[in-house]
Amino acid sequence: MKSLYRWGLACMVCGTLAGITTPTFAEEVVVPAIAPAEEEGAMGNFFKGIEVSGFVDTYYSYNFAEPHDQRGSTFSNVRDDDTKGFTDVRAFDRENDSFTLDNIEISVFKPSTEKDPIGFGFTTNYGEIAQRLTFVPSDGRVDGASGGDDFTVSQGFVTYKAPVGKGLDFKFGKFATWIGAELWESVDNPNFSRSLLYQMAIPFTNTGLSMSYPLLDQLTATFYLVNGWDTFVDNNNSKTLGYQFNWKISENTNFIVNGSHGAEQDEDLVADAEGNWRHFWDLILAFKPLPKTSVNVNFDYGTEEGGAMLATTGRNGTWAGISTILGYDFTDSVGVALRGEYFEDKDGARMGIDNLDIWETTLTTNIKIRQNLLVRPEIRYDQANQGIFGGTDNELTTAIDVAYMF
Repeated sequence: MKSLYRWGLACMVCGTLAGITTPTFAEEVVVPAIAPAEEEGAMGNFFKGIEVSGFVDTYYSYNFAEPHDQRGSTFSNVRDDDTKGFTDVRAFDRENDSFTLDNIEISVFKPSTEKDPIGFGFTTNYGEIAQRLTFVPSDGRVDGASGGDDFTVSQGFVTYKAPVGKGLDFKFGKFATWIGAELWESVDNPNFSRSLLYQMAIPFTNTGLSMSYPLLDQLTATFYLVNGWDTFVDNNNSKTLGYQFNWKISENTNFIVNGSHGAEQDEDLVADAEGNWRHFWDLILAFKPLPKTSVNVNFDYGTEEGGAMLATTGRNGTWAGISTILGYDFTDSVGVALRGEYFEDKDGARMGIDNLDIWETTLTTNIKIRQNLLVRPEIRYDQANQGIFGGTDNELTTAIDVAYMF
């Protein structure tokens, strides 16, 4: 019986193999082509979801105050050349009387969707701007003397859309700050030069976790848990809490409330770093009163325990400012942006100078030579209550910016 069973099983196996290994000619052609086609489709769908963008941004700037080899109000690194130097008070667009490669930026982004919930993004920068984003001290000041590479990865994060209600979005990694009305990408701002508020009042990047959810069709809430301001390695044992409420009041009006609360001081430099909290609020109102007109108002207020210029005094530091940008498009290719703003640093918490007040007015013309070629001449005037501009209390700068977007 066992022998018959074995012979029967062997015949069944042989018959099955014969049926598989002796297909028709058509089957021989189709079978090997199916799997590669499916794999190619899967890879194609993956790459279809990835967005690649970037730009090359260059400029020439001239400062009529002719800054020399002096330390500006930003404690900037200046050259040994007696005839040229950096434009004081600025973290960006600071080269004087020089053609400058400001930023070559490439961004790769794969959004999270309900169908494909896992995404990612990263941004690389090369040029002058990379030096500002590579290393920023823990106290938030921009110190050119600290150096910085010409190349940096300014963003790198993973995203996930959880199947909760309308979709709960998570982001984990290093990303551009949620605070402020401007970006470090000058081509995405109404003006070429960055505002005082962007350069002095807020951080540039944050590293940590964010969680975003649409509470209503017109209201989205986002919460953050990060290392701190401009530091991807925490400088103390405390984390910073942040939030954003983005309310789309109407088709042409947005109101945004941002906040940041946490210890930002370096525990290696300050004994009670974790107990000295920084509280910061940022309000943005953007609206279009007329079809070709835009208005953007930004208000900032910050306070920090033990954050005054002389930390040994134990004084708290406060800073505040307001900026308004008026935009008007003459045509689809030509527009102007007028910015006026005021910034005060009464305790030297941000600039290291007590009782500092600065005003600034900028006029920029935005000209699209082609859809992806932008030329922007600009004139800017800064005024302060102290001689922080290379020994004078004001400076006039002009610039022309040329950018190619792809």
